[in-house]
Amino acid sequence: MRKCNRRDFIAAAGLGVLFAPYVRLITPSQAQTELGPAKYLFIFFTAGTEPAVWSPRGSTASSLSHSVMTEPLAPLNQNLVLVERLDSMGTAGSHGGTGGLTGANFSGKPLISVDQYVSDQLRSAGVKTQIPNLILGGVSSEQQTTFFRDNRAITPIFSPSAAHAAIFSGGGGGTVFPGDSSEPAEEARLRRRRSMLDALNGEIAELSQTLGAHERAKLEAHTESLRQMEERLAQQEEQAQNPDQMPVECTSPADPGVGSEALLNAVLHMDLAINAFACDLTRVAAVQFGHHQNTQVNLAEVGAPGDWHNGFIHSDNPRTRLVNLERWLAQQFVAAANKLKETPAPDGNGTLFDQTLMIWARDMGDAVSHNGTDMRFVLSGGAGGYLRTGGSYIDGGGQAHSKVLFNVLEAMGISDPSGLGDENTNREPLGDIRA
Repeated sequence: MRKCNRRDFIAAAGLGVLFAPYVRLITPSQAQTELGPAKYLFIFFTAGTEPAVWSPRGSTASSLSHSVMTEPLAPLNQNLVLVERLDSMGTAGSHGGTGGLTGANFSGKPLISVDQYVSDQLRSAGVKTQIPNLILGGVSSEQQTTFFRDNRAITPIFSPSAAHAAIFSGGGGGTVFPGDSSEPAEEARLRRRRSMLDALNGEIAELSQTLGAHERAKLEAHTESLRQMEERLAQQEEQAQNPDQMPVECTSPADPGVGSEALLNAVLHMDLAINAFACDLTRVAAVQFGHHQNTQVNLAEVGAPGDWHNGFIHSDNPRTRLVNLERWLAQQFVAAANKLKETPAPDGNGTLFDQTLMIWARDMGDAVSHNGTDMRFVLSGGAGGYLRTGGSYIDGGGQAHSKVLFNVLEAMGISDPSGLGDENTNREPLGDIRA
């Protein structure tokens, strides 16, 4: 166990993190107040599926009858809500749809996903953690279309080792935070970071002029991450002007390594995210499993290796590998819940599971036909008492899927959804989700 504070966290973080692709910087402050019934938000994000197989037929509002795809979720039945037949209203159909976590298409207003929205609202309410939010997983060198801020797609951190460094300032050997760093040393570190980031941005601008369209698109994904770093660095500099001693007990996990296989990487990312919750370093974390169009899967539990999109969804008939993959994903969701149940909450009130809202969301509804007219969600966690218990099934009946995003806000104690989703759709949460 060790204690870190705002000033020490900055001083311990290494410059190497700045140069790891897609790494997001941290803000050095510590949570001070509670905002709502749920304190932590964990987003488990995957591609669409096949509704005919996923649908838990025979279920009622108070009774779950699992399908072959959802059956591995059964151990969570006491704290499980399944929702289907929600319409994205045209925002989450086909590849690259923006609506999965935003509830909206590109329009005149800035596009923002629910993870970023919750993070901003927490900060506005005075809940200032060292890391505003964590976006982890995805696949390497692919433009993402899931997480958004100001109409810009945010690329998750793909490498578990880079994520470990960003979260815990690990240099491979386990950094030991000093008792109290001096103000000049801290200011010098921030100045070095700003100088190196400025230089890197300059080099990227020059490089962009020499690349073709395809390579430039990949570089742009990295550039968007650097812009996120600039925002985090600005927050660091702001907080450094008013440092205080806010100790938190924090046990850092070992560096999990770079990794390569996207889905196994995501499992490692889940563990890192939960450890970050345990240290109260962040209140919002999302882990993306794969990518909507390019994910190579090599898992013994699934069957012959292949491409999730081109093989499992479009080429297989019957879609045995898709069924097996969905079951494997459900098992990972349960594993994350069990890890939360085993981990004491930082404030000493129960476990992280008690205080966390877990949501499994998707980029589209029917992946086989590529449309967003049958979106589905899985919700779990104690969520501070927000969710219905005993196992619940909700037939959305074609309502806007963004209503579930408003449930997320409500569960986190956020009453005003202004700025999230489409202002022209019904903006009330689904009432049946609440306890």
